[in-house]
Amino acid sequence: MEKDGLKPEFTGGFSEEALEQACKKIETLDLREWVQKGDSRQIQRELIRTSGFAELYQAMHIWGMEEQTIHAMLRAADSYGEHLTQYPEGQVLEAAALNLKPSLKFEYMKHYLPLVRYEEEAQSVADNLDSFPVLEWQEASALTEGQRAMMRLPFLGPYLFNWHDHEREAVELLEQNQPLQKILMMNYVRGVELFLDTGNLKDLRWLQAADVEVFRRLIEAFEYDTEDLTSFWQLWLENRAGRYDLDWLLSQPRPISKDRRQNFLQNRLSYLNAIYSGRLHINFDEVKYFQLQILIYAVEHRKKHFLELVDQNSELFFSLGRYSLLFEDGFCEHCNLNSLTAKNLKDSDSIERASNHFELLEEGQQYTFEEMRLLWRQKEAYVKLYAKLSPLPVDQRLLTLRQLLKRDLIGQYIGEEELDRISCRLLEKPFGAWFEKEFGHIQGLLRKTAMGLLRQYPKLGHFIPDLQTEADALFAVNNAEKIVDYPNWRQVQASVLTTDQDWACLKENMAFSEAFIHEYQAGITNFLLRGGSTMVRPLYDELRYRGDSEKSCEALRRIVQAELMGQFYRLKYFAGDLRQEIHYPIREAQETAWKQNLSLTRQGFTAKEVDDFYHTIRMGELPHYTCLSCFGGSQRDCLLAAFDSNKKIILIYKGETVAARACIRLTKGSFQQPSAVNFEFADLSREDAPRSTHAYGEKLVLFLEHIYTSGLNSAEEGVVKEMAVALATQKAADLGAVAVLANQYRERYPSGQYVSAPIYIYISKSKNGRQYLDSLGGAAVTSTEERYKQESFLVERAALDQTHAA
Repeated sequence: MEKDGLKPEFTGGFSEEALEQACKKIETLDLREWVQKGDSRQIQRELIRTSGFAELYQAMHIWGMEEQTIHAMLRAADSYGEHLTQYPEGQVLEAAALNLKPSLKFEYMKHYLPLVRYEEEAQSVADNLDSFPVLEWQEASALTEGQRAMMRLPFLGPYLFNWHDHEREAVELLEQNQPLQKILMMNYVRGVELFLDTGNLKDLRWLQAADVEVFRRLIEAFEYDTEDLTSFWQLWLENRAGRYDLDWLLSQPRPISKDRRQNFLQNRLSYLNAIYSGRLHINFDEVKYFQLQILIYAVEHRKKHFLELVDQNSELFFSLGRYSLLFEDGFCEHCNLNSLTAKNLKDSDSIERASNHFELLEEGQQYTFEEMRLLWRQKEAYVKLYAKLSPLPVDQRLLTLRQLLKRDLIGQYIGEEELDRISCRLLEKPFGAWFEKEFGHIQGLLRKTAMGLLRQYPKLGHFIPDLQTEADALFAVNNAEKIVDYPNWRQVQASVLTTDQDWACLKENMAFSEAFIHEYQAGITNFLLRGGSTMVRPLYDELRYRGDSEKSCEALRRIVQAELMGQFYRLKYFAGDLRQEIHYPIREAQETAWKQNLSLTRQGFTAKEVDDFYHTIRMGELPHYTCLSCFGGSQRDCLLAAFDSNKKIILIYKGETVAARACIRLTKGSFQQPSAVNFEFADLSREDAPRSTHAYGEKLVLFLEHIYTSGLNSAEEGVVKEMAVALATQKAADLGAVAVLANQYRERYPSGQYVSAPIYIYISKSKNGRQYLDSLGGAAVTSTEERYKQESFLVERAALDQTHAA
């Protein structure tokens, strides 16, 4: 074997007899030199295992075939489970001689060589295979019989295989279009140069068998002029290859003279002016490239009224920008252009780029301009839902969608099944009717929660008559899978005390007795239905592993206990706490004003003061995740400080969604450096002077902290900041305090109302020991509290002027 060039490794895979026969063949046919020089295990394996291959191998070498080619043909045959020796020697040698990539020679021999009828056809097949890159890595057997037969068409490679990202789709499209195959062959024979992509082939799908004759007449009309036919095809394809252009050309006196052809085939503008003169009385010099397609579509589809509209309002039409609704993909297919008015043209304009999901609309379904405008730029889910509402009258569909869009009630990533469930309900009645009638008895119900009830209606429908509050509804939506088998809502409520695992953990760790649970069962049930245990448990677990955990855990236990007892506000504003926290003599009227929650409505937004348990513990989630999140915020051990008497929250809603959040803090401040301890020898010369009980020049201060926003544009950001300032200013006035703003609110107040000035702000001690002050450097621990810190903030001018005057 070594002498004859065979690899020793084959001794383990073949019998001695087979190896001996192979060696004899190599010696008899004088193949030793070729085998020794070559390094192809594929060839050597074939010499051993296949009778007759040695003779074929000899013939292939005598023919001048390279080892690489032999190896590639063997590997291709092996992929089919075949041997080269199954084919006549003459066919193998003929295929090997073709100017083809080695990997394609076997494909040609197997699929085409028996079929080709003449030399030119053989060359066409070879050229097409060679220019079809897919076949370099994918067997030709992947082609259908029709596609394989098309490889004999000589124009295939030159016309279709110029764009190396679409060969497979191009072949599939052409296979389905027999008339186009004949038309392209007719032009190829005449020497017409074409470069077709999948877009062109899709535009040409309308061709019928009768159109073959149309093109034969067109070629005659062009006097068989190859150059002009090539120019026509280029311009026609750019113009979306419509029937109207062909009809116009064939309506002209024939043959069309060379001078006339060159006149209108000179460029695209000359072509359009010639074809559409009489249909559009506009100056094509003014038509921008993105405006052209809708005009072509209108002419092609005989949209006479729209063309007249453009003629009569050409200046308005020309003024439409690139991002107008009219030029969006899919608009023409789904909106009847003949229904448009001059107002519609004006309303369609836009200077902002935006995407649309018109491809999700039902194919062939027509929509009004108002529908298309409403669906424009909407999330995918809304477009899908609108298409599912097609059985409804247009006005009812529009009403329903506007109700949902007003408060963005459908999430972006909602599943198809959920959309189906929602559409089933909305086909019965609009969302507003569900909200006001079917759900009208549920106190405080938010529209987002109502949408959740619709999404889960098959599971929750039997509970809805018994739901009493927003908490009930929210719990039902969030736990639909768990409660679906309960017969009624009463049993759901009764079971929550035993099935809620977070509550089981809290009950044990916070040592709530059975007597306590029995006495305050209603409050505990409400706490669980509102997700209280889900929020408290991760915070409690975090506090257990922090420093001073015993004190923090006890503080949280007392807060939760007060909420369960229905006495949360008594705890938050416990007698004397506010005065002790800021070390300032708070009058009873000021304390009453502080406890009162103000609200403000402006430009579709509502700002509210909140101080309840649920908003406070969720403040790190409103309007988005922050470091104070009870679920995983890095500073969540500071969250309990938000329950202090001197701290409240301003929430600003857009509809029912929290769009912004800022904290307000009641403290004290001074424009002069206060004494650290106000204890000194008496001035005997001024024995009648009043002795202050607090540092010189201290004033009650209402401080507006950093604001967090979500989902707002720049204009809306400005509005919510102005609202936060307005509400804080009003609150300070009610308290007789000086309003001080974080610098983030600069220029978000009436001119001159606030000025930037240095001020000493008192950092009060928190019951929690740690607190997070957004505008004073973040977390503050006990060691840095109960002191003044000087910063430049925005201060009410009136208070500053009064101080300077004194």
